[in-house]
Amino acid sequence: MKEYNIEISPAAERDIRDLKNNLKNFKDLVNTIDELSINPRPYGVRKVKGFDNTFRIRFTSFRIIYDIYDKEKRIIILRIVKRDKSTYKFI
Repeated sequence: MKEYNIEISPAAERDIRDLKNNLKNFKDLVNTIDELSINPRPYGVRKVKGFDNTFRIRFTSFRIIYDIYDKEKRIIILRIVKRDKSTYKFI
């Protein structure tokens, strides 16, 4: 029932690799990302100001930052970062 294809950016791959051994609920993080393929705008999603396609969702103290391309039915996970003052500076 997947509607959108999920792609992981190289930066997000590094984030996932780092979190894999350090995050107790890593499987829940993976499930949250997988669920985006069915519903790319779940409850609690916020648009990142200043960008047309960039959104973020909260996962515990982390933010999953991603782009949605509706025409291509594609989601690109940009980063998975702990929320602090520099969370959105990479964009």
